[in-house]
Amino acid sequence: MPSAFQFQCHFVLIFLAASKGETRYLEVRDAGEDEPFLLLSEDLKRELSAGQIYRRSLRCIDMLSIEGQFTFTAEQPQLHCATFFIGEPEELITIDYNFVNIDCQGGDFLKVFDGWILKGEKFPSSLDHPLSTSQRYIDFCESGNIQRSIRSSQNVAMIFFRIQQPGNGFTITVKKITNLF
Repeated sequence: MPSAFQFQCHFVLIFLAASKGETRYLEVRDAGEDEPFLLLSEDLKRELSAGQIYRRSLRCIDMLSIEGQFTFTAEQPQLHCATFFIGEPEELITIDYNFVNIDCQGGDFLKVFDGWILKGEKFPSSLDHPLSTSQRYIDFCESGNIQRSIRSSQNVAMIFFRIQQPGNGFTITVKKITNLF
C-alpha cells in the first residue's frame, strides 16, 4: 500500500475512534500490514507492576493515551512528524525530556504544543485558551536545557519534530497529573 494512502487510512481510523470517544485506548504499535492499529484495554495498565514504567518506540505519526517513556530514533530523515497525547478530561499532560540528540543548527527541531493542531485548526481554539498561539509553542532548540519539563494546560498536548540525521532522536517521559481546577 503506498505510504500516503496508508497514512490517510490511519488518520481516518484515528478520527473515527476519536469521534466515538475511544481514543483513550488507541495506540499505534509495531504491527504487520493486516493490523496497523490496536485498540488497547485497561489490561495493559494492570500488567505493569507498581514500579515499572511502560516503554516503547515512537513512530513519526503517533497517538498516545498512556503514561510511559517513549523514544524516537530516526532510521532515515523524518521531516514532518508529530505525536499526539491525550488524557482524561480532569488530567494535565507533563512531558519530560530525558535525552535529546538533535541538530538544532542543521534544521532539526523538537517543539511541544499546548493542545493539538490538525489540518491547520487548533484545539482548543485561540478563543478558548488563556495563552496566545505563540506562547503555546515550546521549542527545545530555543529553550535548550532551560526547560526540561513541560506541562499542558489541559488534557491534550502534541510534539512536532524534524530529525534529518539517521541515528539522532530523543527520549521523553509522559505523565498525567490531576487537574484540580
